[in-house]
Amino acid sequence: MNKLRQRSFAKSVATLTRPLFFILLTAMMGAGLAHASNKAPKEVITETANELLSFIEEARDYHEKEPERFYNRVEEILSPAVDMRRFSAGVMGKYYRAASKEQRQRFLSVFQNSLIRTYAKGLLAFSKEEIRVLEPKAPSRDPERDTVEMEVISVDGTVYPIIYAMRKGKDDQWRITNVTVNGINLGVTFRNQFDSAMQAHSRNFDYVIDNWLTSDASNAVTEQTSGVKE
Repeated sequence: MNKLRQRSFAKSVATLTRPLFFILLTAMMGAGLAHASNKAPKEVITETANELLSFIEEARDYHEKEPERFYNRVEEILSPAVDMRRFSAGVMGKYYRAASKEQRQRFLSVFQNSLIRTYAKGLLAFSKEEIRVLEPKAPSRDPERDTVEMEVISVDGTVYPIIYAMRKGKDDQWRITNVTVNGINLGVTFRNQFDSAMQAHSRNFDYVIDNWLTSDASNAVTEQTSGVKE
């Protein structure tokens, strides 16, 4: 496949708008310490938002000279907070069963790595935004599932609502299974991207996996975050 077509595919994956990308980052990082305690979802998100702000300021001093240290810390925070296996399987959608075990595992690895690397680059755009974790409207009817609502107030006063879908694992820890940002279901968005890629490339699993959020796509998304910081 020629480089032009690969670049076009990569850019088609990076379709999140600038504010949407930034808020997704904040949302997914918001539950970063979910693995550290048995606290309720709202408590976890509230406390971790404060931890995240401290981490951002620390990272500004070394992220350029020690990028791997920066990425590793982001992975340390993000990976335990998100049910990546469930998330990646949902993104593959109807193609999941048709994929081999090796392809499923490879996509899980690629998907996780691309999220961490791409969002780590956008993390430094965080500046003066305000985060509000809302009180639950009603107790969850399912003891193993819950939602947490958050608002991110940008520097221009725009309010972006976020809804975390969270699930309690067998280890009693809460993890993100999906995020809805400003009415956009991100799990569905990624699944549609995967489906479009499969149709465009003759259901070639290996090609789609190998080109999922490549460096070109990552750069395109990261560029979209410029200007968030005022």
